[in-house]
Amino acid sequence: MKEITLKAPATIANFGPGFDIFACALESPFDVIKIKKKQTDSIRIKVSGVEEDIPTEAENNSAGLAASHFFKEMNLSSGLDIEIKKGIKSGAGLGTSGASAAACVYGLNQLFQTHLGYDELIQIARKGEVASGSAPHPDNVAGCLYGGFVLIKEHSPLEIIKINPPQIPLVVCCLKKTVRSTRRKIPYQFPLGEVKKQMSYCASLVHALMSGDLKKIGQAVNKDLISEPVRSQSILKYKEIKQKALRAGAYGCNVSGGGSSLFAVCEKEKTEEIAQIFKDYAQKENLHGDIFITWSSPSGIRETE
Repeated sequence: MKEITLKAPATIANFGPGFDIFACALESPFDVIKIKKKQTDSIRIKVSGVEEDIPTEAENNSAGLAASHFFKEMNLSSGLDIEIKKGIKSGAGLGTSGASAAACVYGLNQLFQTHLGYDELIQIARKGEVASGSAPHPDNVAGCLYGGFVLIKEHSPLEIIKINPPQIPLVVCCLKKTVRSTRRKIPYQFPLGEVKKQMSYCASLVHALMSGDLKKIGQAVNKDLISEPVRSQSILKYKEIKQKALRAGAYGCNVSGGGSSLFAVCEKEKTEEIAQIFKDYAQKENLHGDIFITWSSPSGIRETE
């Protein structure tokens, strides 16, 4: 093989209470990444489909940085042309940098026949996340590679558990964050009482996913004491819009990944109504948001023509 083209899904990391340990793959949106071998050792990156200025230098691009780590780990030397067609909004907490990194190492594993397992690919791909100013967390890249819902059981050595949940209808209000990262604002210590509550929320979500109970999935997603209190501060009138979604019938609503997008879990017949609430909110507050209806996806990265 000399080239490969891949679809890499958006992901919602944390997925409510699972800070740095949960992620859910989405049916849409997705990025399309084309990787082609070339004779020189340089890595050339081309990005299209977005208005934002995404870096194209290998060391500053999550795909390029992940590729560099792949070659180093595998003791290989090669050049690449990487074309990234963005369908996932950049800087909105939907895992677009993770999608690029994950797709790149997946594609290189195929092109160079290195026969790495998914957990090994995740270990390399997570290092590409550093290019976006983030920590090398594995949740987005794991969700993107595996599809479905993933749980990071162990970080060192890395161990991932995949759960195939029922189809979860999701309404996303996609908003670009105003700050690059809020991770440093999240406290490192919490009172024991809050820790026990957070553990209960996480356990409740896993149980709901395993039992296929959509209402309980939404109710578990709705509660978080670690990420949401910090990241929701950068979303204008977050508490107000969350309550409107819940009153309209959403089972749960929370911040997507690192923000500033928010998502709601609801019955399929409620998706249009919740989407309209998000649209009215974005218009009223003069926010440049993309509102869309999607579903959890059982599939992760896959090859395409």
